[in-house]
Amino acid sequence: MGTDRYAYQSRLRRVSPLPKLALAAVALVVCLCCDSIWVGLATVVVMGVLITALGGLPVRIYLHFLKVPLAFLVIGGITILIHSYPAGTATLAALPVGQRLWGFTAEDLYQAARLFCKAMGAVGCMYFLSLNTPVTDLTMALEKLHVPRLLVELMELIYRFIFVLAETASNIRLAQESRLGYQGFRRSVRSLGELSSMVFLRAWRKAQSIYTALESRGYTGSLTTLSGDYTPGLWLIPVTVGVAIGQVLVLYLERMAVG
Repeated sequence: MGTDRYAYQSRLRRVSPLPKLALAAVALVVCLCCDSIWVGLATVVVMGVLITALGGLPVRIYLHFLKVPLAFLVIGGITILIHSYPAGTATLAALPVGQRLWGFTAEDLYQAARLFCKAMGAVGCMYFLSLNTPVTDLTMALEKLHVPRLLVELMELIYRFIFVLAETASNIRLAQESRLGYQGFRRSVRSLGELSSMVFLRAWRKAQSIYTALESRGYTGSLTTLSGDYTPGLWLIPVTVGVAIGQVLVLYLERMAVG
């Protein structure tokens, strides 16, 4: 996965995952609780600065990752923005359809912008964690936090099978295209159905082979994760406090400016 590849190259790779998890969690909770446009924007910017300055990730790559959820957030924002109103309602922009107006008011625009910025702030927090902490380190941190072992193992297996399914689907689709699959609508539908069934069958066989391999290596119902050599990363504690105080300060300044 792209984020995991950059996480292994991050300058924060050898820092204990616990303070990184705490920073991302605190910033996320404060961002969601503040429910503010400017706090959301400040959060995504601050997380970007931390990722690029501390983790060493190039700015263009961080911006590239931000484009991934951007399309979903824009579409979601549009669905929240557009409403149906009775004719004669004061709106910022509207299209008359029959006896109704389809458009948005200033309040609708504010609500959509607030949701969009809050979601972008949350995405920034998640990217700070995922771009600086490999999944194996994250699962180890969850174990130390006494998250139920079953959930941690399910997370590890699901993460592993994402790549198994993606590689299987890619190989099957390549084989189909080499045999003139996906040529025309009817053939595309048939090829897609065959692809889905073959991916399911091969994933099932792969799961059986992995389970057999685990049992042959002494699997007793729990997976063992080896602990890495990490630095404590206690210097991230004041960074976490500073980020939280900054978010609250932005909220305070926003409220002062409004009222």
